[in-house]
Amino acid sequence: MSSNTDGPVEGNWYELPAGEVFTVVTVDEDEGIVEVQYEDASLEEIELANWDDLGADPIEPPDEWGGNLSDFDDDLEYDIDPEEIEEE
Repeated sequence: MSSNTDGPVEGNWYELPAGEVFTVVTVDEDEGIVEVQYEDASLEEIELANWDDLGADPIEPPDEWGGNLSDFDDDLEYDIDPEEIEEE
């Protein structure tokens, strides 16, 4: 039995009774789908109607995670010409 009665929350981390840890990527209530990403970066879609049956308990985010969010800053692009930087 899960202590989480509020349903999945985007960005929150959960642990299944079997020990698998995942984060909720999106909750699409219109489609009835929850997309989750496990520690190994694999993605899975779960039917929202089955969420309570999972027994997922909310946890603190892991210290180290191999998911793609760690590469977030690498996607930023800067359009700055070094010659336009003013020096004082």
